[in-house]
Amino acid sequence: MFPHILAGVTLLVDRHYNSLQPYRRLRPNIYAAHAEARCLIGYVSVSGDHLVLRPQNPQHSVELVRIERGRSYHDYIVGRVCYVGFEV
Repeated sequence: MFPHILAGVTLLVDRHYNSLQPYRRLRPNIYAAHAEARCLIGYVSVSGDHLVLRPQNPQHSVELVRIERGRSYHDYIVGRVCYVGFEV
């Protein structure tokens, strides 16, 4: 993500926004998504039957989450990250 989430960072997540349409024009959304017992943060897209989570830094690895049969990508997205705060 930014390039990564540090310990102590606060994320504000809009749990009502799980659409892949950009909230603001020409600015991709950062999402929180759950997979197994983890919560992943990144830019989300769908490729076939996988949810693809990309970090902002292209040198970091991409996370793939398999979408189970009978489920939609909406079921995996927790919400849109609308604020990242770090107290110094």
